[in-house]
Amino acid sequence: MHRNDSVTDYDSLNTDMRETMSFQSALDLRVLGACCGSGLNQLNFALVRYRQSSPDATLRLELVQSGSVPTSPAVRNHILTRLHEAEHESSPVACLNALLGYLFSNGIRSFCEKHDIPLASIDLVGTHASGLRRPGVPESNDLNTHPLGWNANVSAETGINTVFDLTVVEAGLVRPHISPIAYVDRLFLRHASKFRASLNIGELINCSFIPPLSDGSARETCCRDCGPGSLLIDYAMKYCTSNDRNEDNNGTFATTGKPHEGVVTQFLETYDYSRILPSLSVAREMFGDHEAQRLVDECVFLELSEADIVATVTRITAENILRQYRRLLALRFPAGENVDELFISGPSARNANIIDYLEAELPESVITKPLDDIGIPGDANEAVCYAHLALEAVLGQPVRFSAELSRSWSQPGHDIVLGRVVRGENWENLTTWLQKFAGGKPRCLAKTVRIVGSVEFGIKDLGL
Repeated sequence: MHRNDSVTDYDSLNTDMRETMSFQSALDLRVLGACCGSGLNQLNFALVRYRQSSPDATLRLELVQSGSVPTSPAVRNHILTRLHEAEHESSPVACLNALLGYLFSNGIRSFCEKHDIPLASIDLVGTHASGLRRPGVPESNDLNTHPLGWNANVSAETGINTVFDLTVVEAGLVRPHISPIAYVDRLFLRHASKFRASLNIGELINCSFIPPLSDGSARETCCRDCGPGSLLIDYAMKYCTSNDRNEDNNGTFATTGKPHEGVVTQFLETYDYSRILPSLSVAREMFGDHEAQRLVDECVFLELSEADIVATVTRITAENILRQYRRLLALRFPAGENVDELFISGPSARNANIIDYLEAELPESVITKPLDDIGIPGDANEAVCYAHLALEAVLGQPVRFSAELSRSWSQPGHDIVLGRVVRGENWENLTTWLQKFAGGKPRCLAKTVRIVGSVEFGIKDLGL
């Protein structure tokens, strides 16, 4: 039920936009980012409003609402069972797609109902599920057999145009070892004169170094996934609490324990995350044959308490972040150069044990900041990024799709976002209007994005 006292009247906005879309001169779209980690414990959402006066103007981004919805344990366990079976035998894709489609569509409905957001007010939804792609499964344009075909269920159940399988192509090069989130973070964080870095602490750590615009093209940005973020900590929490808790994002559990420095040193000597990343299947496999279980076994053998185990795993995570940060900085930038500002985001950005350790070890000149300072809550970063990628994938289309599943158009010499789309109820009207907005011309990716609510832009507006 829509509240009469709601600050934003979504119903009237939706009606007005649909009625005037044929002659409206400015871009005004609402895009929902929807994503989940490999453990499928919760779905994270961000509803973003985009406005642009012309295709060449600054793109304005406003975060309307964000939050998470816990997944149904029964559905989650059923999906995990199917995924486990699929790794050992040929398993029908249709059943798994139906379950994942239900998980996401039900989560979208729950999020929208909680925040009084009509589904019809959303133009696009960009989805992402970490670690669920099945190697060896053929990918075709047949939604019934495609491993990401569950997005068709999402579109059918919600009526929203669904964009998925998002990939960034930079200057004609696809870099699969780099998260697409890094591309969006660089777009949001690049500064005129400050050398910045970004740490996104999700299941894996993504580290980006972003030289200032004043350097021109002298130094390129450097981005890489470089080891476990919350992955090992979440596993240790599930083990130590007998699955009562699946995360320690704020670090309170580990705070009562003491890290075992010997285990920390030995583990990081054994596992070099600059060469190979941990498998995301760790999030789904308790007592599996992987480094997370071997690490816990070593701690148990040494008779560490539950709090000490989680503290040890947390220190391993923090120390690896520090090592990879220093390694990438030394590898790609001149000796002695330090970052001016380090922005930290992701679910574990609130983990005081990690943040305090980094701040103690990094040079005093490095100012650590939450991503909230640019107008995006750290927890919402991934969902906002996939909303943005979905927008760019659709805006990059030169013509309307004629197939249910399509690839974005490629513009030689330009960065592009590739994505697959399942058409929703308003696809024809939306794409017709977008073509008129672009004047029938190819649209390059936005180079300048202004985030409403950004402290930085607020200071500029005040002339400070």
